[in-house]
Amino acid sequence: MSSPSSTSALATARRQVALVAFPGVQLLDIAGPADVFEMANSFHLEPAYEVFSVSARGGNTATTSGIDIATRAATEVAADRLDTLIVAGGNQQGLLEAIADPPLTAWVRQAAGSARRYASVCSGAFALAEWGLLDGLRATTHWAAAERLQRRYPRIEVQPDAIYVQNGQVWTAGGVSSGIDMCLAMVEQDLGRVVAARVAKQLILPVRRMGNQSQFSLLLESQSSRYGQLIDWLRTHLREPLNVERLADQVGESPRSFYRHFQAETGQSPAAFVETLRLQVAREQLEAGASVKAAARAAGFTSDEQLSRVFARRFSMTPLQYRLTHGW
Repeated sequence: MSSPSSTSALATARRQVALVAFPGVQLLDIAGPADVFEMANSFHLEPAYEVFSVSARGGNTATTSGIDIATRAATEVAADRLDTLIVAGGNQQGLLEAIADPPLTAWVRQAAGSARRYASVCSGAFALAEWGLLDGLRATTHWAAAERLQRRYPRIEVQPDAIYVQNGQVWTAGGVSSGIDMCLAMVEQDLGRVVAARVAKQLILPVRRMGNQSQFSLLLESQSSRYGQLIDWLRTHLREPLNVERLADQVGESPRSFYRHFQAETGQSPAAFVETLRLQVAREQLEAGASVKAAARAAGFTSDEQLSRVFARRFSMTPLQYRLTHGW
């Protein structure tokens, strides 16, 4: 059994991770990163992180989901002892009030100046930008707010499609769940790929998502379009021949009309969209350790050679390279 002093020393040695919240914060912006770091503790030889939330006043803080989270008052937390500072996003009113709060602003600026790294998730980038912590840097935010971020803060180079962006000690993540991707990358840097991969596997996620925010938003928007049922059908028929004629017949349209309407709805031709879906399945197979041939077959590619050609064109790497770098 550990003595009180050894237990205290272990707690002191943990990297302190502070998640900045405010009334109206997005719950997943807090819970996603917190789960990544806490799970990393369970997969490491010794717990590596101490994770907690802070807010301007402390106490229970309401989220957009109607669920309160417990927070510490920022001014009662030693800013110079933090390892990682992450500012979450949330609704506009709550974020603006947090940005305008003098004690919280001073505390965040002090913490950012001494922490090993600081970061934002989603609209939290607006807070970092307003506090002058992103000037001259590349950054990202939710794809729907990227243009507004760039227009309001021209000194930042906004990358709207990025899942997350790292500039040395400064990190920014895109929309909501991308905070999980960013924190997985942080864990990988801190504790190694094996720990990060085990956390990702527990969360049923890839260690590193390929693609960008636009790609994922496009697929989600397409599912809510007039062709949503067709897309659901496509996902279960990827191993079959899928030409324009067959897809048009499935929705009861002429091939010419279907091609025109589908491209207008999704922004992609039917062939390009099917290819994207097949690549999604192939990547999942490769991440799970499948051979290139098995991944190609599961995704509906005619051969592993065809999968390799598509991979090279879309991702500038081979399927085997992808499996070696993204597999468990």
